[in-house]
Amino acid sequence: MRIRGAVVVVTGASSGIGEATALAFARAGARVVLAARRMGRLEALAERIGRGGGTAHAVACDVAAPEQLEALEAATRATFGPADVLVNNAGIPSGPFESMSAADVERVVRVNLLGVLHGTRVFLPGMRERGRGHIVNVASLAGRFATPGAEVYTATKHAVVAFSEALDVRLQGTGVRVTAVEPGFVPTEGFGGAVRPAALSLTPERVATAIVRVVAREIAPELGVPGWVKPLEVVRVLAPPLYRWGMRRAARRYLPSSPRPR
Repeated sequence: MRIRGAVVVVTGASSGIGEATALAFARAGARVVLAARRMGRLEALAERIGRGGGTAHAVACDVAAPEQLEALEAATRATFGPADVLVNNAGIPSGPFESMSAADVERVVRVNLLGVLHGTRVFLPGMRERGRGHIVNVASLAGRFATPGAEVYTATKHAVVAFSEALDVRLQGTGVRVTAVEPGFVPTEGFGGAVRPAALSLTPERVATAIVRVVAREIAPELGVPGWVKPLEVVRVLAPPLYRWGMRRAARRYLPSSPRPR
């Protein structure tokens, strides 16, 4: 896809990966719609993009509310026209399962999973109608490798990866691609402060660069960041006892600080 001139919607754009992704697309010449709950931060980011010669528009949106996602699509269409790219990035962490209330569980599932499903539901019809588009769902390596200490989070990210792969296969030949981007540990708001393996620690900017590359090169249905982690899935599939041994070792080392991957 040609990025320059494309209309790109980024949820969770007020900080972290979402902010870096919005900046990366704006630098590449896209018209960016910034969506998140904190309107003040979005407006400041839109001004920053404008000062750099880019184009951005801020829209307040809580992805846990389907009607706000519908309003986001309408605002995008009214401001720039139909969306070419949707980056479902908004996400929140979870702690150990037994420490979570029913409301905690519900909120994590609504934001991390249902927000992706409803965002896709709202923007996909327009892409199919025009015969082009790309939906990027920001998952996590926790969507491929179970993460003790963040059980609900990892469950939602597994679901996002499965949804992305299944939908991309079904949309073959329509001109619309769906990709799950699976980053390692990124120190962003809500996901910072934990002890993490240095080899899996990433900056938001590195993940943003990968997301832009996914769209420009039409990479689908998934991309792991860093890429060298993906071959480890072979161990999980072909040697489950070895995989689980490694998970137990990692849990003993990192669980005291409650690592929360992004």
